[in-house]
Amino acid sequence: MFQRVAIVGLGLIGGSIGLALHRAKAAQEVTGYDLGRGVCEQARKVGAIDQAYDSLADAVRGAELVVLATPVGAMRALLQQLASCVTPGTVITDVASTKAQVISWAEEFLPENVSFVGGHPMTGKEVSGVAAADAGLFQGRIYCLTPTARTRPSAVNKVASFVEALGARIRFLEPAEHDGQVAYVSHLPFVAAIALMTTAAEAPSWGDAALLASSGFRDMTRLAAGSPEMYRDICLTNSEALVRSLNEYLLTLARLRDRIAAHDPHLNEIFARAQELRLQWQAAFGSTGPAGPRRREPGHNGSSSS
Repeated sequence: MFQRVAIVGLGLIGGSIGLALHRAKAAQEVTGYDLGRGVCEQARKVGAIDQAYDSLADAVRGAELVVLATPVGAMRALLQQLASCVTPGTVITDVASTKAQVISWAEEFLPENVSFVGGHPMTGKEVSGVAAADAGLFQGRIYCLTPTARTRPSAVNKVASFVEALGARIRFLEPAEHDGQVAYVSHLPFVAAIALMTTAAEAPSWGDAALLASSGFRDMTRLAAGSPEMYRDICLTNSEALVRSLNEYLLTLARLRDRIAAHDPHLNEIFARAQELRLQWQAAFGSTGPAGPRRREPGHNGSSSS
């Protein structure tokens, strides 16, 4: 399918992409580049890449497809570097959790003869690093693609083929639409987990209360164990949508607080409604979410199935 794919950033996602491409026999060669000490060699040993490079220019030279799997905060400088060294005709995609800002950088810095297609796989693990890479990480999962009116149809088709080689299900979204949706279901949850963990751990009784914390507290605060740098970058590049979702969440909490303070005997109705909504979501979408119909942007004629 691909002669050469370059992966920039060889953590959990980048490493899993390499493993999945090899499992699907979708690329004749997968090259890799990562600034972390020893990361490239580790990725080569686990079979995520065929060839490691110390230079970004060498890693991406001649690649049909370049996959940027770095934190979103590194994307701006990375796209500036790629503008001067990527081969004309190359298609670049990314895996960042926010899309509008990254696409704005890509359109600002990349030359006209290089195409960019925004992407975001809706998957992950609690652990990070290439040692945790998994060829099946994308199997059956939603993978968002966010082309714009400026994106070449051929580039969209190429990235769609790449996503399907990973075993994922494509969902097309406008960049702003994507950022608004993930603010509620991805970014708000980790901010809420951080607030809960901080509130509980800074309470005077934490030393004793920590002994009582069990599965409910563990599940609710799991996301607080994630990368602080990644969370910071997401907040900085999706602040408008995230603040909007936080405002609505705080209003909901305030209303709930007031009814608890008033000893409202009908609190169970609120809890029953939330229970019903949770069960409906779980029954319909489980843990993977719906693929839904593939949305076609004006001027695009992607041919891959969802």
